[in-house]
Amino acid sequence: DVLAMSVEEAQDFLHDVQPAARVLDLLADIGLGYLTLGQSATTLSGGEAQRIKLVSELHRAPRGHSLYLLDEP
Repeated sequence: DVLAMSVEEAQDFLHDVQPAARVLDLLADIGLGYLTLGQSATTLSGGEAQRIKLVSELHRAPRGHSLYLLDEP
């Protein structure tokens, strides 16, 4: 079942499926490769949720110039 796969496992399985592969690559790049695709958002830590929001923003189509201000490392 795909939803039981970790992000890292799904990268191998979906490497030819764009844009899914790009999102999975971004999640792995920010250290979330251990999460499962079917994991409920309510089980994420605050830091994990913030990183997913950041990936969502970075994946969006560009809309001109953007500036990101991050108040925590």
